[in-house]
Amino acid sequence: MLKISEYINLYGKDLTRLCVSLCNQRSDAEDLYQATWEKAIKNIRKYNKEKPFDKWLFSICVNTYKDMVKSPFRKRIVHFTTTDELERTLNSIPESVASQDEFLSLHQALEKLTYEKRQVIALFYFKDYSTKELAEILNIPEGTVKSRLSAARQDLRKELNNE
Repeated sequence: MLKISEYINLYGKDLTRLCVSLCNQRSDAEDLYQATWEKAIKNIRKYNKEKPFDKWLFSICVNTYKDMVKSPFRKRIVHFTTTDELERTLNSIPESVASQDEFLSLHQALEKLTYEKRQVIALFYFKDYSTKELAEILNIPEGTVKSRLSAARQDLRKELNNE
């Protein structure tokens, strides 16, 4: 079994991308990242070594995000307050993103999706999970994953074509 620091080195960047994709504000993404690792470390003994670690970790992240959104202390989702704040967040993403301009447009379109749609889009496209794997991670039927993906794609097409 790997040490926690080795898990963080292996999966930290992917988790960062997922957190940024799900959250509308840098501080929320950072909080989600920290909370996810905190829960993973606390529950590492529950991890089934026969399954991929990243699926387990991303399930924790998605569930933590759901809890954050549903929190009674959260009156509304806060968006980036300035373009500079958004650009700083995007600049913190590793250079593997092909074009930051395209990513910026996509991020702004993703920001307008409901969190359920953002989850499936982020995990399906950014992590290449199948609909079956998403159903496991999100603990929802595969048909629900497919319908959310379809609705999210439609919303994104509308948003990106209006630019």
